[in-house]
Amino acid sequence: MTGEKRRVVRRSVRWQGRGLFSGKPVAVSVHPAPPGSGWSWARGIDSPVPLEPAQCKPLPRSSSLSARPPALPVRLPEHILAALLVLDIDDCCLRFFGGEPPILDGSALPFAAGLRAAGISGRPATRQLRIELTWKGQSISWQGDSRVLAARTFIDRAEARQLGGQSFFRGARPGCALIVDASTSLYGGRPRVCKEPLHHKLLDLLGDLGPFRARGSLSGLIRCNRPTHAHNQQTIQSALASGELRWLRTPP
Repeated sequence: MTGEKRRVVRRSVRWQGRGLFSGKPVAVSVHPAPPGSGWSWARGIDSPVPLEPAQCKPLPRSSSLSARPPALPVRLPEHILAALLVLDIDDCCLRFFGGEPPILDGSALPFAAGLRAAGISGRPATRQLRIELTWKGQSISWQGDSRVLAARTFIDRAEARQLGGQSFFRGARPGCALIVDASTSLYGGRPRVCKEPLHHKLLDLLGDLGPFRARGSLSGLIRCNRPTHAHNQQTIQSALASGELRWLRTPP
């Protein structure tokens, strides 16, 4: 893919707000990057490093990024990574301030809106990636639909009780997190999209796929029947090993 054809962010964009887990002021920014550089990232003003799948690790209720020990990890990167993947960005640099991105409205929609407002050059490639996800007897198929970006983070009522409910999400507000019981939302208002928790499981998988997309465009199929952060990377790696998922070009 030549530099002229690559899809890149035209201007820097920054989001700030409260961290979901810390409850403290945090921020994240995305900056233009040279064509062919892929995705890179850094904490604060540190020197950026290429984003690699091995840097992504599962944590309870989120994923994390860690470049090298003893560097502190960045928690909950999956929403902004999902936005970059859905918008098919080829080259960019992310900077995280405060240990996690702001939760904003609990979805990836504000990140996508900010990236679009900043301007994106190049046309998105024809989508050659398909995902089939099953969770709690519900299934969803994805091949580029941007509606998944609107699905907010959630927690089951029983798990919320075990973890201390809203106190576990220190930065949560009714508009940015759901506490659900079966198909009913007990906290956070009405669902924004049909089967919102199912869509958010898909959003999380797309975010966990982000470090793989950082190296180049992907094509093929991912079948996921255990959509947890701990299992998502295993699912992706298995799809790559079987040949069902592949890079369109051999990554460097």
